Amino acid sequence: MATILYLPSSGAGAVTPTPSATDWDGHVNSINRPLNFTRADTALATVAYSPDAVDHLADLATMHTQFVSQLLPPQTIAAQQITFGARCLEAASSNNLFPAWKLYGCNASGSSNLGNLVAWFKSALAEMGTSITGYCETRVGSAVTFTEPWRLVFEVGADGLPVNTATDTHNHSWAFGDPMATGSQNLPQQADTTACTPCLIFDKDIDIKFFLRAPTLNLGV
Repeated sequence: MATILYLPSSGAGAVTPTPSATDWDGHVNSINRPLNFTRADTALATVAYSPDAVDHLADLATMHTQFVSQLLPPQTIAAQQITFGARCLEAASSNNLFPAWKLYGCNASGSSNLGNLVAWFKSALAEMGTSITGYCETRVGSAVTFTEPWRLVFEVGADGLPVNTATDTHNHSWAFGDPMATGSQNLPQQADTTACTPCLIFDKDIDIKFFLRAPTLNLGV
Protein backbone atom coordinates (compact mmCIF):
# COMPACT_ATOMS: atom_id res chain seq x y z
CA MET A 1 0.00 0.00 0.00
CA ALA A 2 0.99 3.66 -0.25
CA THR A 3 0.43 6.82 1.75
CA ILE A 4 -0.48 10.12 0.09
CA LEU A 5 -0.12 13.46 1.84
CA TYR A 6 -1.59 16.75 0.63
CA LEU A 7 -0.13 20.26 0.71
CA PRO A 8 -2.95 22.79 1.23
CA SER A 9 -2.72 26.44 0.27
CA SER A 10 -4.11 27.69 3.59
CA GLY A 11 -4.20 26.80 7.27
CA ALA A 12 -1.41 26.48 9.82
CA GLY A 13 0.55 23.58 11.23
CA ALA A 14 0.03 22.68 14.89
CA VAL A 15 3.66 23.53 15.68
CA THR A 16 6.47 25.42 13.92
CA PRO A 17 9.82 23.60 14.05
CA THR A 18 12.90 25.77 13.52
CA PRO A 19 14.36 25.02 10.06
CA SER A 20 18.04 24.07 9.95
CA ALA A 21 20.23 27.09 9.22
CA THR A 22 22.81 24.69 7.78
CA ASP A 23 20.38 23.26 5.23
CA TRP A 24 18.52 26.51 4.50
CA ASP A 25 21.54 28.78 4.61
CA GLY A 26 19.88 31.70 2.80
CA HIS A 27 16.36 32.96 3.36
CA VAL A 28 13.68 31.21 5.44
CA ASN A 29 10.05 32.09 4.82
CA SER A 30 7.57 32.16 7.71
CA ILE A 31 4.82 30.20 5.91
CA ASN A 32 3.79 27.14 7.94
CA ARG A 33 0.97 24.88 6.71
CA PRO A 34 -0.63 21.58 7.71
CA LEU A 35 0.66 18.43 6.03
CA ASN A 36 -2.57 16.48 5.62
CA PHE A 37 -3.42 12.80 5.24
CA THR A 38 -6.90 13.82 4.02
CA ARG A 39 -7.74 16.61 1.60
CA ALA A 40 -8.89 19.98 2.96
CA ASP A 41 -10.04 20.95 -0.57
CA THR A 42 -8.15 24.25 -0.61
CA ALA A 43 -7.86 26.02 -3.97
CA LEU A 44 -4.70 25.82 -6.05
CA ALA A 45 -2.66 28.99 -5.47
CA THR A 46 0.73 30.03 -6.81
CA VAL A 47 2.54 31.54 -3.84
CA ALA A 48 5.49 33.86 -4.49
CA TYR A 49 8.32 34.31 -2.02
CA SER A 50 10.40 37.41 -2.82
CA PRO A 51 13.03 37.89 -0.10
CA ASP A 52 15.40 39.83 -2.41
CA ALA A 53 14.54 43.33 -3.65
CA VAL A 54 17.94 43.76 -5.34
CA ASP A 55 20.65 41.51 -6.79
CA HIS A 56 21.72 38.76 -4.40
CA LEU A 57 24.52 36.92 -6.16
CA ALA A 58 25.20 34.20 -3.59
CA ASP A 59 24.85 30.42 -3.76
CA LEU A 60 22.19 29.91 -1.09
CA ALA A 61 19.22 27.71 -0.23
CA THR A 62 15.87 29.42 0.38
CA MET A 63 13.00 27.73 2.24
CA HIS A 64 9.64 28.66 0.72
CA THR A 65 7.15 26.73 2.91
CA GLN A 66 7.14 24.34 5.85
CA PHE A 67 4.38 21.71 6.22
CA VAL A 68 3.76 19.89 9.54
CA SER A 69 1.52 16.87 10.10
CA GLN A 70 -0.80 15.84 12.88
CA LEU A 71 0.64 13.91 15.82
CA LEU A 72 1.55 10.36 14.79
CA PRO A 73 2.03 7.21 16.92
CA PRO A 74 5.47 5.68 17.57
CA GLN A 75 6.54 3.43 14.70
CA THR A 76 9.35 2.56 12.33
CA ILE A 77 9.26 4.19 8.94
CA ALA A 78 10.97 1.76 6.57
CA ALA A 79 13.45 2.80 3.91
CA GLN A 80 11.33 3.31 0.82
CA GLN A 81 10.72 5.42 -2.25
CA ILE A 82 9.24 8.85 -1.50
CA THR A 83 7.92 11.07 -4.28
CA PHE A 84 7.18 14.79 -4.25
CA GLY A 85 5.44 16.55 -7.10
CA ALA A 86 4.24 20.15 -7.54
CA ARG A 87 4.64 23.13 -9.87
CA CYS A 88 7.18 25.91 -9.35
CA LEU A 89 8.98 28.80 -11.05
CA GLU A 90 11.92 31.16 -10.64
CA ALA A 91 11.37 34.90 -11.04
CA ALA A 92 14.12 35.29 -13.68
CA SER A 93 15.94 32.75 -15.86
CA SER A 94 19.33 33.95 -14.61
CA ASN A 95 18.38 33.15 -11.00
CA ASN A 96 19.64 29.60 -11.66
CA LEU A 97 17.38 28.06 -9.03
CA PHE A 98 16.66 24.35 -8.59
CA PRO A 99 13.99 22.72 -6.39
CA ALA A 100 15.17 21.71 -2.91
CA TRP A 101 13.41 19.86 -0.11
CA LYS A 102 13.76 18.00 3.13
CA LEU A 103 11.57 15.50 5.03
CA TYR A 104 12.01 14.61 8.69
CA GLY A 105 10.23 13.77 11.92
CA CYS A 106 10.04 16.10 14.92
CA ASN A 107 8.79 15.60 18.46
CA ALA A 108 5.27 16.61 19.50
CA SER A 109 6.20 20.20 20.34
CA GLY A 110 8.37 20.67 17.25
CA SER A 111 11.43 21.47 19.34
CA SER A 112 13.61 18.56 18.19
CA ASN A 113 14.42 16.79 14.92
CA LEU A 114 14.04 13.05 15.58
CA GLY A 115 15.49 11.87 12.28
CA ASN A 116 15.70 12.68 8.59
CA LEU A 117 13.65 10.55 6.21
CA VAL A 118 14.99 12.50 3.21
CA ALA A 119 17.95 14.69 4.08
CA TRP A 120 18.00 18.16 2.53
CA PHE A 121 19.02 18.07 -1.12
CA LYS A 122 19.09 20.20 -4.24
CA SER A 123 17.45 18.55 -7.23
CA ALA A 124 19.59 17.87 -10.28
CA LEU A 125 16.64 17.19 -12.60
CA ALA A 126 16.19 20.65 -14.13
CA GLU A 127 16.39 24.34 -13.33
CA MET A 128 13.08 25.99 -12.48
CA GLY A 129 11.37 27.66 -15.43
CA THR A 130 10.12 31.24 -15.53
CA SER A 131 6.53 30.02 -15.94
CA ILE A 132 4.80 27.65 -13.54
CA THR A 133 6.02 24.18 -14.51
CA GLY A 134 5.82 20.71 -13.01
CA TYR A 135 8.56 19.24 -10.84
CA CYS A 136 8.36 15.58 -9.79
CA GLU A 137 11.11 13.50 -8.19
CA THR A 138 11.44 10.25 -6.25
CA ARG A 139 14.07 9.79 -3.57
CA VAL A 140 15.02 6.75 -1.50
CA GLY A 141 14.15 7.62 2.09
CA SER A 142 16.08 6.46 5.14
CA ALA A 143 14.61 4.11 7.75
CA VAL A 144 13.85 5.90 11.02
CA THR A 145 12.37 4.49 14.24
CA PHE A 146 10.27 6.96 16.22
CA THR A 147 9.93 5.79 19.83
CA GLU A 148 7.64 8.65 20.91
CA PRO A 149 4.68 10.51 19.39
CA TRP A 150 6.00 12.54 16.47
CA ARG A 151 5.10 14.74 13.51
CA LEU A 152 6.16 14.59 9.88
CA VAL A 153 7.79 17.80 8.62
CA PHE A 154 8.20 18.67 4.95
CA GLU A 155 10.21 21.74 3.91
CA VAL A 156 10.42 22.90 0.31
CA GLY A 157 12.20 25.73 -1.47
CA ALA A 158 14.99 26.38 -3.96
CA ASP A 159 18.76 26.49 -4.13
CA GLY A 160 21.08 28.16 -6.61
CA LEU A 161 23.55 30.87 -7.58
CA PRO A 162 21.98 33.86 -9.39
CA VAL A 163 24.22 35.56 -11.95
CA ASN A 164 24.44 39.27 -12.67
CA THR A 165 22.56 39.77 -15.94
CA ALA A 166 19.47 41.59 -14.65
CA THR A 167 17.89 41.74 -11.22
CA ASP A 168 18.92 38.29 -10.08
CA THR A 169 17.60 36.93 -6.84
CA HIS A 170 16.45 33.87 -4.94
CA ASN A 171 12.81 34.85 -5.55
CA HIS A 172 10.62 31.94 -6.63
CA SER A 173 7.11 30.48 -6.37
CA TRP A 174 5.40 27.16 -5.64
CA ALA A 175 1.79 26.21 -6.35
CA PHE A 176 -0.02 24.53 -3.45
CA GLY A 177 -3.60 23.45 -2.77
CA ASP A 178 -5.57 20.20 -2.70
CA PRO A 179 -8.69 20.39 -4.87
CA MET A 180 -10.21 17.38 -6.60
CA ALA A 181 -12.03 18.50 -9.73
CA THR A 182 -14.39 16.32 -11.75
CA GLY A 183 -13.26 15.07 -15.13
CA SER A 184 -9.64 14.45 -16.06
CA GLN A 185 -7.34 14.47 -13.02
CA ASN A 186 -3.71 15.42 -13.59
CA LEU A 187 -0.94 14.27 -11.27
CA PRO A 188 2.34 16.22 -11.01
CA GLN A 189 4.69 15.46 -13.89
CA GLN A 190 8.22 16.67 -14.49
CA ALA A 191 8.17 19.60 -16.98
CA ASP A 192 4.35 19.50 -17.34
CA THR A 193 2.55 22.85 -17.38
CA THR A 194 -0.93 21.46 -16.66
CA ALA A 195 -2.57 22.43 -13.36
CA CYS A 196 -2.22 19.62 -10.83
CA THR A 197 -2.70 18.85 -7.15
CA PRO A 198 0.70 18.72 -5.41
CA CYS A 199 1.33 15.66 -3.29
CA LEU A 200 3.88 13.75 -1.26
CA ILE A 201 3.73 9.96 -1.69
CA PHE A 202 5.26 7.18 0.43
CA ASP A 203 5.23 3.77 -1.23
CA LYS A 204 4.37 2.14 2.13
CA ASP A 205 1.71 2.80 4.77
CA ILE A 206 2.24 5.22 7.66
CA ASP A 207 0.27 4.53 10.85
CA ILE A 208 -1.76 7.63 11.70
CA LYS A 209 -4.02 6.38 14.53
CA PHE A 210 -3.25 5.83 18.19
CA PHE A 211 -4.72 2.66 19.72
CA LEU A 212 -5.49 2.17 23.42
CA ARG A 213 -4.44 -1.12 24.96
CA ALA A 214 -7.41 -3.00 26.44
CA PRO A 215 -7.24 -3.28 30.24
CA THR A 216 -6.30 -6.65 31.76
CA LEU A 217 -9.20 -8.17 33.67
CA ASN A 218 -8.58 -9.72 37.10
CA LEU A 219 -11.16 -12.49 37.48
CA GLY A 220 -9.86 -13.59 40.88
CA VAL A 221 -8.89 -17.07 39.75
